[in-house]
Amino acid sequence: MSTHPRITEFYFVRHGPVQKRQGHLPPYDPPLIDDDFDVTGLVESLPSNADWHISPLHRTKATANLLQPHLSPASSSFDERVIEMSFGDWHDKAVADIWAGLAAEPKHNWSFIMPDTHPANGESFSEQCDRISAWLDDMAAREFDKPQIIITHAGVIRAAMLHMMNMDPVHAIGIPIAHFGCLSATLMEPDRAIDAGGAWQFRGLSSR
Repeated sequence: MSTHPRITEFYFVRHGPVQKRQGHLPPYDPPLIDDDFDVTGLVESLPSNADWHISPLHRTKATANLLQPHLSPASSSFDERVIEMSFGDWHDKAVADIWAGLAAEPKHNWSFIMPDTHPANGESFSEQCDRISAWLDDMAAREFDKPQIIITHAGVIRAAMLHMMNMDPVHAIGIPIAHFGCLSATLMEPDRAIDAGGAWQFRGLSSR
């Protein structure tokens, strides 16, 4: 009699809202806004005693600090690979000025940019998707005995959804991800995930 394939729960949490100038893109590494955040709903949706993987930017570190006292992670580490895409020279610039420079470029109905838009000294969403897909493949090759929580960014969560569901980047880039929103997914033991549907199962995307 065969056993059920091992399933690992994954939770991708977006950080809280950040300080920025109205009408501008945020700086590269802004702090969270000064607020008394209520993260009760998010905490109740996440498991205790999980392994945490945290983007090493101020906003994700601060979000992890908000959640940690309630969830007691089994382990915690910073991972550069789950960092947000860089807008390069566009950071802290007026959105109207950036759009003016893109006037002749293709437009997207639901996103600020197209997947292949490449800011000077930055990264495109398509490049971010390649980076996150490689990271998810690395995770899929590992063995886990605990749930996995990733404290990360909107672009990373969109890229993870693209990978799990084999989406086109032009559709994935327009998915709204709320601050403190959470993507939940499950990973089947890769050696057993040999039939249709792949090793990753998308389970839901929620706001806090």
